[in-house]
Amino acid sequence: MDKSFPLSGFGSAALHAGHKQDPLYAHVTPIYASSTFVYDEAEQGMRRFSGEEEGYIYSRWGNPNFTEAENKIAALEAFALKDESGNHLQLKALLHSSGMAALSSLMMGNLKKGDKILSHYSLYSGLEELITKVLPEFGVEAIISDLRDLNKAKEAIKANPGIKLMHLETPANPTLNCVDIAELTKLAKEKNILVSVDNTFASPYLQQPFKYGVDFVFHSTTKFLNGHGTAIGGVLIGKDLQRMKGPVTKTQRILGGNSNPFDAFLLTQGLKTLELRMERHCSNGMAVAKFLEKHPAVEKVNYNGLESHPDHKVAVKQMKHPGAMMSFELKNGKQAGIDFMNKLKMCIRTVSLGTAETILCHPASMTHYAIPKEEKEKYGITDGLIRLSVGLENVQDILNDFDQALR
Repeated sequence: MDKSFPLSGFGSAALHAGHKQDPLYAHVTPIYASSTFVYDEAEQGMRRFSGEEEGYIYSRWGNPNFTEAENKIAALEAFALKDESGNHLQLKALLHSSGMAALSSLMMGNLKKGDKILSHYSLYSGLEELITKVLPEFGVEAIISDLRDLNKAKEAIKANPGIKLMHLETPANPTLNCVDIAELTKLAKEKNILVSVDNTFASPYLQQPFKYGVDFVFHSTTKFLNGHGTAIGGVLIGKDLQRMKGPVTKTQRILGGNSNPFDAFLLTQGLKTLELRMERHCSNGMAVAKFLEKHPAVEKVNYNGLESHPDHKVAVKQMKHPGAMMSFELKNGKQAGIDFMNKLKMCIRTVSLGTAETILCHPASMTHYAIPKEEKEKYGITDGLIRLSVGLENVQDILNDFDQALR
């Protein structure tokens, strides 16, 4: 694409941003299934290793398939945003082998012994274990508070001067809790605290955290960005280009969390339809949430599009639409949930989210099984809670399947 041609639509950016014409003129960037790359002369290899010349060296360090996916994601997170000078916001993305690999680069590329990380309740269980069980072994302490309450956030920051990073997950997994990105970032910046946001549940189509001054955005690309459940991946995007190209890239390479060409290729193809998929996810999600809220067998629905959700106003403030993720409890608890799951005929029983199909899981025994029961309940993850990722099927078929399973 000619870079001089401005793209006015998100969907156009999803299709064309990040793509460079292949040297052999393939329409779609081929899969560069090569572990290493050659040099025209010894001196060229020396220039590449020293950073004097750009170019590929080894696929753990970079690959054309990684580059396209990274640049496309960075363009979508920065779409229509300006930097402090009024120029188009420039971001650097690093593609990883998994979401956990990207989170590891985020944490270990920015924190050192004696530092503290501030976060909130109801986090993805893998991150919960990373910051509360793994990082403490390296001298990094996690401070967990209810950051939906700005006063508690202020208290935590004041009581812990060693906080170097505030990590936010909004909407959070699986209660759909939302925190105020703008207000929390303001508090953090008063103390020069870095801010990272897990944007997995929303995608850049629904929410752009860099708009509010955050430093990093994270995605499990396995979910909505890929959209088809075909590849595992994670991405870390940052606005401090020097930091991203320096210590964060160094951390990724040393830890070995790089992606692979095939998964990166699949991710790129999924990204091209992100806008179209999210529109259908969103319309289906709202219809399903309203159906569940009125159903006599349902005790509670956690969906940010419903005014009954405590964080509805925050979600409306910073999200284009509440999205496709929700969780709900049935009136007869765990057994009712088991019976409902077992009766499903079209919708799928599995973990993960953001795929084209509607999928459901039981967090207490699946995604959050490693978290102690008392901790789960404190976060609102009860034994009867079911997490739902609404897919792209005809919405009436989703409702019909739920209706027959709830009888």
